[in-house]
Amino acid sequence: MTILLTSFAPWLCHHRSNSSDDLLVSIQDNYPKKLLFLRQLPVNTHRASERVIKAIQDKKPALVICCGMAESRYRLSLESQARSSTKKLLTPIPLKDFVKELAYTYISYNAGQFVCEELYFQVLKHHPRALFVHVPLLTDKNFAIIQRDFQKIITK
Repeated sequence: MTILLTSFAPWLCHHRSNSSDDLLVSIQDNYPKKLLFLRQLPVNTHRASERVIKAIQDKKPALVICCGMAESRYRLSLESQARSSTKKLLTPIPLKDFVKELAYTYISYNAGQFVCEELYFQVLKHHPRALFVHVPLLTDKNFAIIQRDFQKIITK
């Protein structure tokens, strides 16, 4: 099964990197060709959505996992839904089954009302087998457990 993984570029001047991209970099060399990486998306709804939708059309992945940084969160968050205006789209992925085996991950019902949520909404419209994962700031204390949980997510 081919999986498209995406991450964002930094967007605030005090960010030297984006934790979503740092996480993808950490796993990039350890996996076979079944993983497709689309890294450093611009923090711009239209441009990011355009790039991801084009990659979906060109590569035809079985699953899309978009990742974004959530500076105020402490664990990985699996986003259950995306909203745009009055519409809501749900991921069909059985998140409750996922989190049972994950030590540092929970289900979120609020994708943030920012570029991440709008990207997720657009991706779900074009590819129903999609998931958005919010990554907290990565530290020496949480990096290994977050990386381990993420590896379990992409190998399920």
